[in-house]
Amino acid sequence: MQQKWTLIEVEDKAVNKLKRELKLATVLCKLLVQRGVETAEDVESFFHPTLEQLHDPFLMKDMDTAVERLEKAVSGEEKILLFGDYDADGTAGVAMMYAFLEPLKAKLDYYIPNRYSEGYGLSEKGIEYAASNGHTLMIVVDCGIKANDLVAQAAEKGIDVIICDHHQPEETLPEAKAILNPKRPDCEYPYKELCGCGVAFKLIQAYAQKTGMELEEAANMLDFVAIATACDIVPMTGENRVLTRFGLSKLNDDPHPGIQAVRDTSRRSKPYSVVDVVFGIGPLINAAGRLAEGKEAVEMLVEKDLEKAMATAAKLREYNIERRKLEKDIAIQAERMVRMESESRRCLVLYRPEWHKGVLGIVASRMVERFHRPAIILTKAEDGRLTGSARSVGGYDIHKAIKSCADILENFGGHEYAAGLTMLDKNLDEFKARMDEVVTSTITKEQLTPTLKINALMRLKDITPDFWTKLNNFAPFGPQNMRPIFSSKTVRDTGFANIVGESHLSLGMKQGRSETQYGIGFGMAKHADKIRSKPFDICYVIEENNFKGKKTLRLNVKDIIIKR
Repeated sequence: MQQKWTLIEVEDKAVNKLKRELKLATVLCKLLVQRGVETAEDVESFFHPTLEQLHDPFLMKDMDTAVERLEKAVSGEEKILLFGDYDADGTAGVAMMYAFLEPLKAKLDYYIPNRYSEGYGLSEKGIEYAASNGHTLMIVVDCGIKANDLVAQAAEKGIDVIICDHHQPEETLPEAKAILNPKRPDCEYPYKELCGCGVAFKLIQAYAQKTGMELEEAANMLDFVAIATACDIVPMTGENRVLTRFGLSKLNDDPHPGIQAVRDTSRRSKPYSVVDVVFGIGPLINAAGRLAEGKEAVEMLVEKDLEKAMATAAKLREYNIERRKLEKDIAIQAERMVRMESESRRCLVLYRPEWHKGVLGIVASRMVERFHRPAIILTKAEDGRLTGSARSVGGYDIHKAIKSCADILENFGGHEYAAGLTMLDKNLDEFKARMDEVVTSTITKEQLTPTLKINALMRLKDITPDFWTKLNNFAPFGPQNMRPIFSSKTVRDTGFANIVGESHLSLGMKQGRSETQYGIGFGMAKHADKIRSKPFDICYVIEENNFKGKKTLRLNVKDIIIKR
């Protein structure tokens, strides 16, 4: 499907003002204005964030209660159970809390639910584990905001619960000892987009502040936060961007041993960026919960002996290799089903009882990429119910659409672009029909059309090492602060066009009298013959390519339009 190219328009007045004040290139000024950075003071804090920019954690509703209860548990030598979801956000959050509290002589244990026997979120088994082992406080990370009944069960067993969550709450909140969630309607915390681990970090920051620790002692935990923030695909704006910037520095220069182990096992080149975390570290951590036990990821992350941590990381790497094979096989089957049964549907709902639950979300994402429409992938759980994951296209709220079918669902949760759900087998056909109906009536033509949003037009001659250095000040990149996409018009092949592997295109390009710029177009081998004889337009992001220790700039080409 041909992508639509859309140039993001910005106000010339704001761009020119920044250009006069800062003597920056017009392109860079456009990128700043697109991000709402319009004054010299804003540019300074955006390009050079500091830990002092972090908000006061006590602005978060219930933070004072949470810190007081945690202080009491630590000083009173109560047994504390750290409970987290089985993904990178939850496991990193639990490991972070453990790494921070363990030197304080807190009596700690941790619990990660089994994806298959317990499912997502706070579980009865987890509460039973806490009760039978004498825990009187549970700190729940990346889940719990909808666990009203389970929190009540914990209270009946004499267990206080502190919830550190970031998912959208229901109208009635659980009766927990403290609920830390910037999205709760009565919370005035100024930044709403923290991940679960990020919310737990605010508890650490508040505890450190209350007990007289330096901020740097809390900031020592930011390599965990960087992993969770990057992998949970939350907006890379405001406080998230500050936390991730310092967290990546910690991850690259002085990580915790467990993080060093998974970092090195991922076999990416330093320095690690958000992309390296998302595609290198994240899959290894997530593989534990997908194919085995999420607890193994926590065991690795809190391990102080690097050799032992490396051994666990090697196991996670093997899990991830198996995960990739499962994902590929299921994606092939799912795509075949779409071609045969569902190509006309606005919402893809695909089910096979034998599909592996651990990779459904990834396969759903693949279907969205392939067919550019919301996708829900389902399998049969151990209890006989159908369970699955949903993913969406940009701008379309799949969680809201699923909520319209709540009367025929056993359970569901998530957010705008990703959700999980459970239903009885007998409701599948009705769910398919209703989801297609609601998506058809609410999704727009624009949302169904793959669109490349171009940040700025660029001349190839202006892509220089100095420009690259300044562009890197915009990092870390992520949602709402994506790596900029540029477009260059009427470029020509310089004789370097070559097919690499089965489907990739290696390019050498000139624009007018510019020097040759080199690039790679993944999956674009089909353009090889035409670009050798005709001029073409390109969309791309600029990358630094590190080959055998030699660093060069490279254009990662996202699309090509051949001139007629």
